[in-house]
Amino acid sequence: MASKAKPVLPLLEAGPVPLVQLRAQAKKQLVDLIDSRRGKKALILDPAISGSLTQLDAGLSELFTEHGIIKLLYLERVRLDDAIYNASEPHLSDVRPILYVARATLENAQLIAWQIKSSSARSPNRHEYSVFWVPRRSVAVEHVLEDEGVYGDVIQGEFPLDMVPLDDDVLSLELDSAFRECTLEGDPSSLFYTASALMRLQYTYGLIPRIQGKGPAAAAVKDMAIRIRKEGPLPLAAATACRIHRAIILDREIDPITPMVTQITFEGLIDEITGIKNGSVMYTPSKREGAGPAGGGDGGRSRPGSTLLNSTDPFYKEFRDLPYYITSQRLQQYARDARKEYAELGSKDLSELKTFVKGLPKLLLLDRLSDLAVPVAEVVKEQAFHDRLKAEQDILEGYDVEESVQYIQEQMWRGAEALAVLRLLSLFSSCCGGLPKKHADSMRSEFLAAYGHQHLATLNNLEKAGLVKPQGSSSTRSSTFASLRKGLRLIVDDPDQMTANPSDISYLHKGYAPISIRLVEAAVKGGWGPVAEVLSILPGAQFDILQVLDPDGRVVDRPYKAVAAAGEAAVGEPETVLLVMLGGITFTEISALRFLSSKPGSNFRFLVLTTKIINGKSLLETFFDPAAKNSRKANF
Repeated sequence: MASKAKPVLPLLEAGPVPLVQLRAQAKKQLVDLIDSRRGKKALILDPAISGSLTQLDAGLSELFTEHGIIKLLYLERVRLDDAIYNASEPHLSDVRPILYVARATLENAQLIAWQIKSSSARSPNRHEYSVFWVPRRSVAVEHVLEDEGVYGDVIQGEFPLDMVPLDDDVLSLELDSAFRECTLEGDPSSLFYTASALMRLQYTYGLIPRIQGKGPAAAAVKDMAIRIRKEGPLPLAAATACRIHRAIILDREIDPITPMVTQITFEGLIDEITGIKNGSVMYTPSKREGAGPAGGGDGGRSRPGSTLLNSTDPFYKEFRDLPYYITSQRLQQYARDARKEYAELGSKDLSELKTFVKGLPKLLLLDRLSDLAVPVAEVVKEQAFHDRLKAEQDILEGYDVEESVQYIQEQMWRGAEALAVLRLLSLFSSCCGGLPKKHADSMRSEFLAAYGHQHLATLNNLEKAGLVKPQGSSSTRSSTFASLRKGLRLIVDDPDQMTANPSDISYLHKGYAPISIRLVEAAVKGGWGPVAEVLSILPGAQFDILQVLDPDGRVVDRPYKAVAAAGEAAVGEPETVLLVMLGGITFTEISALRFLSSKPGSNFRFLVLTTKIINGKSLLETFFDPAAKNSRKANF
């Protein structure tokens, strides 16, 4: 087949609550800020938000052109008159209004100020500059512009792009470094943005009656949200409405283990191997001209491109949350059925041919899915992949410390990717309460010897964040995960879970249940009372409050009590639960939530709000020191 099905953005109408209005509002705000400057103009985008904008409109380039953008560039350390920015017509020198849309960071403010100063020195008054900070401007970035002497040359505004709907049940703030900022730098900006987003959801969908949470960052977000609510009370219509019945706020700090475990769901593996960013993935379509649908007669590979991944593709929606070994079996069966039907075309009558033609769009989607599976299949068939899964499972089960140390050391000696080794070290450290004393120094030295001393700052960063650290003097630290493993039933050794009809979330990790999802599961099944002792092991405060209206119509907070509370879902009505995951969530954790809601008898629908969708690699990358990032041994 010569053509390819064109993926589309999710409709955002089939989830626990309709998210389409959030996307429509963000798109309108984007158009309004562009239209705020008349005539033809240039747009310089922060690369960190360009991907998020593609989730607002599938035809983003056409939208920009329609509203007067004649030159689209990306923010980098390049002078405005540099050839890189002026390789094609029109040149920037011919465009007077220049719009910047960038995250409100000190680095971006310094870079924008440098570009404006360097341009003004050569050609004063050539351009009119506007900067729109995402999601809001801060005192810090204004100080930078003032200190650099360009404050008066810039018209500043805000583009309040906070929540980006990635699918019907997933909202992301797209804050790549939120976990690092909280644990290493003590920067609460991401927490404030999350609290603001939580309040915006309540303005849109009504008061959330019950809010639970665990972890230091979770408690901070809860306090910030309450303060924002008191400063700008909810309208009566929102205060009396209730479309989200409960929010559970969890801090990644209470579960640093799950991201370090290799994902084996289809979507999780695509993210691990190819990388899913802003809901899209790079892939290389196969050339199938003259071949049957869904494979057969592969004529080589076309040029790489990107494609959106979401629930609009019925095959992807079916496969994404399944372990890869189940997905591959189903995908092969669908491909066989498609080839068989294609081979029988000559014997079909006219009505049957019409039916076949109507089904062609689905066959194109199946072709695309097969192409996405190619790099995953190449990795999964390697013995090294399965050896790593076994090593991770041994660490999780506390099987043999010495054997785990030996495996990690062997990975260093064999030249495995630095990030892959750090991921193992982090998993080992978290499960053992730190690197064992007798091995900590030697493992650190061997890592630096294998990958270079430019990683010294990276190791220090990871130690400060608590991800890779030596064991303390207290023996209780080493028994923490063992207590969690038993109290939350994190390891399920049941062959029945590996069948086509599993009953527990642990099948998504071949026997390991994420701490985060076990806490959600306990919360919705009857509360955290039965696991209170286990919760006390985890860092940070625990809370469970109700938001209710007092006789004067004001929203007040009260401790939750296990009695029927105002705002809870009516009998027979599914309860909509918002999981707020600070520091990031993995695709497999999202799959586990979908599994819980799909179980027979389940009365819960889950909506996810997260700072970012992550895996162990993307989480650890944020802790890399710049010198390590630039080194060849970082193996990016």
